[in-house]
Amino acid sequence: MPEPPVTVHGSVFPAGGLMLDGHELYAHEVGHSDTDDTSVLHVPALDLVVAGDVVYNNVHQFVGEVRDGGLDAWHRALDAVEALRPGFVVASHKDVRRPDLPSDIGETRRYLDAAAEVLDRSADATSFFHGLKRRYPDRVNPWAIWLSARRLFES
Repeated sequence: MPEPPVTVHGSVFPAGGLMLDGHELYAHEVGHSDTDDTSVLHVPALDLVVAGDVVYNNVHQFVGEVRDGGLDAWHRALDAVEALRPGFVVASHKDVRRPDLPSDIGETRRYLDAAAEVLDRSADATSFFHGLKRRYPDRVNPWAIWLSARRLFES
């Protein structure tokens, strides 16, 4: 008979981690990414990080909160994921046709930097949308660019 499922009640993950199918799982608070209070799940024995909203995999990123320190904070969150030295990184925003590679950490960084450059050159939401879409024409979900643009240029 299978054991009952593991549940974590409330918003607190056990500080010492927990065991699941013989593997230790650890939650790491990494701060701001595409929103506040982001965490990732690390499974050292599997060389795995479930990166949630910190790392994107070929999907347009929601960058609506990069102003006022949000960009630097997201870079620090990526640093924290990278410091875990994962062999596999599962993004919550992911192109299902692509594997879960640690190189997505760098791709996420480059997208953030490109978005910051486009933002600096954009006068309004429309120019931001078209500028970022031109930089990344093949990424999934361009709707995220528009949501970001609306947030960045709301009056």
